Amino acid sequence: MERKQLGMNDILPRELIHRILLRVPAEDLFRLRFVSKLWHSLISDPHFAESHYNLYSAASSGSVLVKDYTNACCVSLDTLFDVTAAAPPTFKEVSLPSRKTPCSLFRLLGSCRGFLLLEEKPAYFLVIWNPLTGSSKTISYSHIASEIQLDDAFRYGFGFDASRDDYLIVLSWLDNYNQHRLVCFSLRTNSWINLDAALPKSISRWKQQLFGWFLHGAIHWLCYSSKDCIDDGILIFDLKERNFSKISMPQQLLGDYPIYLTILGGCLALHSYDIDNHKTEIWVMKEYKVPSSWILMYEIPYGNNSPLCMSNGNDIIALNFIPRYCKIRFAKYNVSGELLNYSPLPLSEYYNFHRSFSVYTESLFPFPCDIKDRDKKKKTGM
Repeated sequence: MERKQLGMNDILPRELIHRILLRVPAEDLFRLRFVSKLWHSLISDPHFAESHYNLYSAASSGSVLVKDYTNACCVSLDTLFDVTAAAPPTFKEVSLPSRKTPCSLFRLLGSCRGFLLLEEKPAYFLVIWNPLTGSSKTISYSHIASEIQLDDAFRYGFGFDASRDDYLIVLSWLDNYNQHRLVCFSLRTNSWINLDAALPKSISRWKQQLFGWFLHGAIHWLCYSSKDCIDDGILIFDLKERNFSKISMPQQLLGDYPIYLTILGGCLALHSYDIDNHKTEIWVMKEYKVPSSWILMYEIPYGNNSPLCMSNGNDIIALNFIPRYCKIRFAKYNVSGELLNYSPLPLSEYYNFHRSFSVYTESLFPFPCDIKDRDKKKKTGM
């Protein structure tokens, strides 16, 4: 009788409970925090959040958030092509962070470790938001925006500096005197920092791509050379060293337009649409910062495709869209470029926003300032 009254926490060792919870999806863990004080303590631990994220991001489990300027929704990529599922995949409505002004609009700029970076205009706010936990932080950059008069003049980056355990928002722009300016916002110090990092001399300007991609502790953007206004390289900003470098793109892509940068399977990737032959080409850099490792990995003869992520090894999930019919859908291809399946999830209403999406792995990470506040309360006994 006494044993029947014992709970799981009394029977199972703490370490075993920890290992079991690591295998539970983040969305379920967020609800399970309230099962007991022990579970709340385990799940809320930043070290647990780190281990859980590393486990799930390595398994390429992700979600895509497709949004217009006022609403957001997400879908698990793992369910898009699951033929054994009892019900077809559906979008889940997600509540955007509260607006600072009633008429403001949100635009998605990137993601990092389960957090999304949003821009709120015309009020000049940046919002870091965790869709799973609902936590968000709003940062004003109106004091910077007042220095320039052109819309969309900023280039944004969002990443994590592991050496300082800090999330950084990077902003770059040309001021009214045509001088390059660079600043970053630190979530740990809750402040803007002026950076004195010189661009490589061969760089003329950045491609009209608003946001950069975070990988291996750095942010990456496509860039132009000083000789010709064609895409010829990738600009890299190292968040630890706070400096720029550049790597070249495949010679076969020079002069192609348009070219887009993305991340696939933990590697830098470039994709472009060959209008004449109606196919999408995807190049992947197999070894980071080694230009000779660029390979043409996919040639997809099914219209224009924006690759989202890898699935089941080398299969690829992409957004396939046909401008003539304003049609957009999720598609899955193998490494030979052969179509495996289209997802039944309808996407017609999102056609005008097909560039406003982000693939991310759900995480339980708190903001650095939340950890500092929690540690401070523990020390004071509150």
